[in-house]
Amino acid sequence: MPQATTQGPSSAPIVDEAWAADLFASLATAVISLKRRSGDAEAGGRAFLLGHIAKLAPVRATDVAEHVGLDLSTVSRPLKALEDAGYVRRSPDPDDRRAALLELSATGHDLLESTTRARTALLAQVTTDWSRDDLADLTRLLNRLARELENL
Repeated sequence: MPQATTQGPSSAPIVDEAWAADLFASLATAVISLKRRSGDAEAGGRAFLLGHIAKLAPVRATDVAEHVGLDLSTVSRPLKALEDAGYVRRSPDPDDRRAALLELSATGHDLLESTTRARTALLAQVTTDWSRDDLADLTRLLNRLARELENL
């Protein structure tokens, strides 16, 4: 991977396009590989939304869309599919009867837990030879990247 360089007295990183493209490709490859090897290709998308619903519940669909950074029109159909499959329950919002609140059903909790266990096992398998320091560094740096991107 090309290295980020530093320049000037502040030692602020100067990221070039080749380095950024390589980093993005590495992140995308890791996510795609994780999805591909975790079994059910659709489970990842379901777990993504179920995880956010579990964290925010009870929650309106508009708030789920905002939390995941997508338009409501993009998440409405997948949320309806989760409801139709029995993973999500919809109930009237007591503060606004025109709106509905979403929360996981027992089946939704089970699916989220099984998907999380499968991903954890997969990550444990591929990082079995990594040191605790390497795992801590990866976690710390990915969390830092996520925070910095979120704070833009």
